Amino acid sequence: MPASTVDTGSGNQGTQHATESPRYWSPRLWLLPLLVLLLLGGTGAALYIGGLGSPGVNLNHFPIAVVNEDAGAEAPDGGGREDLGATITEQMQQGFAANDEIDLRTLSWDEAQDQMRTGRIHAAVVIPPSFSADALALVSGALTDTEVSRPAVSVYTNPLAGPLASSLATAAVDPALEQANKNLGEQLTRSAQGARAEAQEELDRQLSSLDLPAQVEQEVSPDVSGTAADLLASPIQVTTTAYQTPQEGTALGMGAFFYSVLLMIVGIAGSVSIHFLVDSRLGVLPVELGPRFSLGPPARPARWATFFTKWGIVVLAALPTAGLMMWVAAAVGMPLPHGGWYFLTTWLSIITVSAVAFALITALGSAGMILSMIYVVFMGLPSASGVVPLQALPAFFRFIAPGEPLYQMTMANRAVLYFDADADAGLQSGIIGMLILIGIAVAVAMVFAVLYDRMLGRRGAQLAPSAPGR
Repeated sequence: MPASTVDTGSGNQGTQHATESPRYWSPRLWLLPLLVLLLLGGTGAALYIGGLGSPGVNLNHFPIAVVNEDAGAEAPDGGGREDLGATITEQMQQGFAANDEIDLRTLSWDEAQDQMRTGRIHAAVVIPPSFSADALALVSGALTDTEVSRPAVSVYTNPLAGPLASSLATAAVDPALEQANKNLGEQLTRSAQGARAEAQEELDRQLSSLDLPAQVEQEVSPDVSGTAADLLASPIQVTTTAYQTPQEGTALGMGAFFYSVLLMIVGIAGSVSIHFLVDSRLGVLPVELGPRFSLGPPARPARWATFFTKWGIVVLAALPTAGLMMWVAAAVGMPLPHGGWYFLTTWLSIITVSAVAFALITALGSAGMILSMIYVVFMGLPSASGVVPLQALPAFFRFIAPGEPLYQMTMANRAVLYFDADADAGLQSGIIGMLILIGIAVAVAMVFAVLYDRMLGRRGAQLAPSAPGR
């Protein structure tokens, strides 16, 4: 076998290169791998931990709805009609308008439900029709033995849009409702004190003509008990509940994200494996299979043809792969509604990641695999909105999210799994986003492939010569 070829056998068929003593302590052998590991470790920690570490301080236009269904009620002192629900809504709007953290949307209940079902809001504060009547009844009930109901406010969270998003929503809403509770308590306490004073004056007039002992007058005087005073000071009863409880097998609403991460791994790992296997068959790079080094005859393929060969294999192989992954997911308990749509988004997710990886490898060679890890994985995981919602990420990740495959994959898969495959829930934008990324990846690959082929010639099996000191 000529010394310039690669041994495709095993055993003692060593070449001239194989008989040389390896330079294990050469700085050139250690330095570049060390730098690569430092790059991946440092970049990964900075992007992943930096992106997800402080969601509460990065809120930006976080969508929450307030639904005021209060019908209002007549004030017991004849002071006119009161609409306390509108007052609370206005107080919340003024409080959240001080900064851009919360996007408080004033919606009807039907509108709020539609946006909850499509994942466009993370919580809804609902003020019922009887709110004012129940609140004002506390004033008269405090002076009598009449049984009354506390005014209630319901907070509906949306865990299917992200469990952490629900926690962030309640953390934002609770202080606003506490302040509203305090303000209403002060208002009702003043009303009760005024009503007591009026009732006392009326009673004094009625008793002035009667000669009753002071003790009797004190016993019949209207008063607010300690329990009633406490109820007036904190009148609102807040109930927090999930609008839709995640089904079993959905990982508490994070199943779509986990599944998308799995698709990303399959796309990246499969692309790298196919890259080496195809290049070995084309005689470009040797691949080690157990004790054997395999390298086909040099075919000197065009780079554009190599890209489409590798990606075409993934496009075809992803069809049965998508079906197998869905079958296994269903077998282990994951609900899979709208199987046709989910098959499409599963297949499209794999080929999108593959197109991006092959484009970077075409443009940068082996360094493209490292950049794929940084771009697709380290930048994609924080910006995918699967763990932390997009509106709670730093500005950098909100900016890059539309250009990240994992974000588009998660939006599309989540819409199919949790939001009835509604186009407005992210299915349409996710599919279009993935198609755009595929188009950009193919264009980038073609530009670099044609440019390199014209400037440097086609790819070939070029083995580095053996030299002392290497």
